[in-house]
Amino acid sequence: MNAESLLIDLCEAHGGLTRWQSVDSIDFALTSSGLAFSSHGQGSALVGVKVRLWPHQRRVELHHYGGQGKLGVWTPDHIALQEADGKLLAERAHPRNQFKRLSKRLLWDKLDMLYFGGYALWNYLSFPFLLAEPGVRVSLPTTADRCAGLGLVAEFDGSVPTHSARQAFHLDDAHHLIQHDYTADVIGSWATAANRVLACSETSGFRFYTRRRVTPRMGPWQTVLPFPILVRIDITELDVTFKEVQPSN
Repeated sequence: MNAESLLIDLCEAHGGLTRWQSVDSIDFALTSSGLAFSSHGQGSALVGVKVRLWPHQRRVELHHYGGQGKLGVWTPDHIALQEADGKLLAERAHPRNQFKRLSKRLLWDKLDMLYFGGYALWNYLSFPFLLAEPGVRVSLPTTADRCAGLGLVAEFDGSVPTHSARQAFHLDDAHHLIQHDYTADVIGSWATAANRVLACSETSGFRFYTRRRVTPRMGPWQTVLPFPILVRIDITELDVTFKEVQPSN
């Protein structure tokens, strides 16, 4: 099996690429925390938020982000924090550039956290269909990727907002995700991580991974450590909205 045929099978196992194109938005409740956030001064920023995500528009809204009634809006090149009435509180263009500053190795503000959370959620909820987008090239894993069974490696060009240019996805025999390996570049080149799947859910015919735990990968063999928990991700109340069918003339 080559990488392209595996990707086709992977998409079919998650609801089908053609049907995915008909999705408008995805709503869910999110609680996420962990050392990666608390060590940057944002430990509770993603606890108890409501999310609406538009996978094809590359847009994520975090409701109650930064306080009750407030709204955080992520797009790849612009992020904003608003009051419930739409009043702009803060915004930032080209937010990824901020992470090049040395100070961001120590402390993030609410806009930094919004950028990280926004692109990460867009990636996770768009899997595996994200891998079929322009700007992504897939291949089979090498020995260095340490996939025990089925696996797929994706290389992302600069047009795709994601963790790192090269990522590996470990799959089971049913083509379901077990583990996602990457480097969180916005944290640092040393931030190699294993994002392990603990639970999933089927909603509107699509499979989503609703409980994840991220821990470090370290050493020459990139051994997955059981702790510390860098990120906890718990998703509930999933709902998928489809695009309206336009009437034919």
